[in-house]
Amino acid sequence: MSVMDDVLRHAAEQIAKEHEGFKVEVVGGRVVMTPQSNVQSWTIRRVQNAADSAGISEERIISDVLIKFPGDPDRVPDVTILAEGAKEPYTYEAILAAVEIVSTKDDVNDYEIKVQQYARYDVPIYLIIDPFRGECTLLTGPRGNDYEAREYYTYGETVTLHLEDGSTVPIPTDEFKRKDA
Repeated sequence: MSVMDDVLRHAAEQIAKEHEGFKVEVVGGRVVMTPQSNVQSWTIRRVQNAADSAGISEERIISDVLIKFPGDPDRVPDVTILAEGAKEPYTYEAILAAVEIVSTKDDVNDYEIKVQQYARYDVPIYLIIDPFRGECTLLTGPRGNDYEAREYYTYGETVTLHLEDGSTVPIPTDEFKRKDA
């Protein structure tokens, strides 16, 4: 990590302390503040509930918790499903699935920057939920800076996560709310 990365990370931490209700991350060399909307909150809860219903223990389902990526900016996925026995501080190696709910229309952070970073660190499953488009993009098979497989689902369909530990998490999207620009 460069000195600039450290400065940006420190700035993001300070901003987060002072501005409740915002998700603050360093993405692409910028400090990005995203207000959490009710649609994001409801979607996060539905994904957590689906993981819980699938038998994933509470200790393995986290939201907005820092995940360390040595050599790259740390991330704070909207929902993360962790491997059994994962301990804090969490690192990318403990991630079985990262889920991001798009917070702005045509969000380059979730669709490009995070795709590249998650793939580079072999995060096995990355799910992008887009309330503006009413669709989900499931990425699997990380290779280099991208994923080998992309599956698209429209709201109303069930997205099924097949975790590396053998668990299956069906996520019904029929009650996901849409968001206007």
